[in-house]
Amino acid sequence: MPKKTPFILVDVFTSRPFGGNQLAVFTDAAALSASEMQELAHEMNFSESTFVMPPESSGARRVRIFTPKHEMPMAGHPTVGTTWVLASGGQIALDSASVDATLQLGIGPVTVTVESTGGKPDFVWMAHREPEFGAKRDDGKRIAEALGITAADIRDDLPIQTVSTGVPFVFVPIRTLDALAKCAPNAPALAALFKPDEPILPIYMFVAKESGEFAPRSRMFAPHDGVAEDPATGGASAPFGAYAATYGLIKPAPKASFLIQQGVEMGRPSEIRVEVARKDSGALAIRIGGRCAIVGEGSMFL
Repeated sequence: MPKKTPFILVDVFTSRPFGGNQLAVFTDAAALSASEMQELAHEMNFSESTFVMPPESSGARRVRIFTPKHEMPMAGHPTVGTTWVLASGGQIALDSASVDATLQLGIGPVTVTVESTGGKPDFVWMAHREPEFGAKRDDGKRIAEALGITAADIRDDLPIQTVSTGVPFVFVPIRTLDALAKCAPNAPALAALFKPDEPILPIYMFVAKESGEFAPRSRMFAPHDGVAEDPATGGASAPFGAYAATYGLIKPAPKASFLIQQGVEMGRPSEIRVEVARKDSGALAIRIGGRCAIVGEGSMFL
């Protein structure tokens, strides 16, 4: 007799069905092995799928996150989407207009905040670690060629740099929306940007603004993870907030908030809210958030 494993499908960083980033939340994963989780994530073939365990001694639910190819220690849209599903199903009690909860991810405990009306979630925030800035890259021409654009399409007044709040991304500042639209996820070319002994990092391209106020638009390629392009990347949005604050695109004293549009080129438009605040210590406090739409449910058989 096959083992039935229930799941809920949710579109993340959108307020309407069939936009945003797709997520499968396996709500009762206590009896699943890691290999079974990986098989299910591969079968779903979304950017990520999540697997929810019962609360631990701390009261926090353990959530494991898998791409079609491997497990992730942390990711934004799976955390926001899983929180929305748990809150919608009553596993996170919405007994006030704003409720904090903790999820145990691969990087450790992560605080999520659910804003609600009438016992139903309206918005989910995910707090991020302080950012870690990696090396700046000076091979813009090579990166441009790997993306299918020209070196002139990459801004020279902002660095190409790795930044992480749990998962590292290479941030590439693009001049125009036209150039952003031309970028293509060429897996061999992107892998060749890294040395054989280096991890292959996802590439996050953004246009800060073409005119007027700061209104970034982005794309993210991670074909080595089985994700040719991601329609919404919460795990990159927080370090992008740190990048924006560090290089003067926003002023986080005392607080700045902005909206990232992503997934437009894929036909799955997403909106990710980013909030960056400067602590008294000078460090940055960052959280990202958005809305979700539950679009289906069912069971997989193992």
